[in-house]
Amino acid sequence: MKLEPIFTRPTSTILWGDDRSLLNWVAYVLASETDPEFTWTDVRFSGQVLPDTDPLTRNLFPAERLNVVGARDLAPDDAAANMAVSAVIRPDEAPDDVQRVLDFLRLPATTQEMLSRPRPAGKTKVAVLSNGQRIVAFYPSPAAIDPTIRAIVGTGTTLIMTFADAGPDGRFSFENVLHLEGSVRDGWRPATLTVEKGAPGGSFVTGTQHRLAELSPLSEVLARELG
Repeated sequence: MKLEPIFTRPTSTILWGDDRSLLNWVAYVLASETDPEFTWTDVRFSGQVLPDTDPLTRNLFPAERLNVVGARDLAPDDAAANMAVSAVIRPDEAPDDVQRVLDFLRLPATTQEMLSRPRPAGKTKVAVLSNGQRIVAFYPSPAAIDPTIRAIVGTGTTLIMTFADAGPDGRFSFENVLHLEGSVRDGWRPATLTVEKGAPGGSFVTGTQHRLAELSPLSEVLARELG
């Protein structure tokens, strides 16, 4: 099966499973095939050393497009949004416009800066967030997740998040929900990708399951990089 085009419009995808490195490889391929100039934000513990099987150790994209942050750096900024109600937003603003502004201003500064990158001509802009399980305490329910996704996608950006843990309850706030079973250690070829939810008209159809070895261009990249 060929995943092309993968994302033809701004959307949101969560990849969850047990193996961080393999999750990152799948996210890397989905991002690079859609937007060769994608940005990547990695939520990392201080002093954490990545295994050499992780794509973030392979210099596959310029360092200026990789942002390493702590979990607290991605907490929502409710104070900024509250200040905007009186300082930025006019009383005659339409309710939908007000909500869009508040959703955006509530995003952490790191995310706002990432979203300011110009959109590639004729392409969907992609932003990857890895280790999303480390910020789940700041986004405990769909009520917190939905406005964040709405604000990011509203800028014309496709969000791809990896979540190296059991699937969170709020994962169905994303348009695409992909469960990755398998690991780099056991060999990537038998690993499977189950589509728990797929955006209408997209490459991922709800209820389908695929072996990574059968998915192009995933299989080509993984064979080249992991053998």
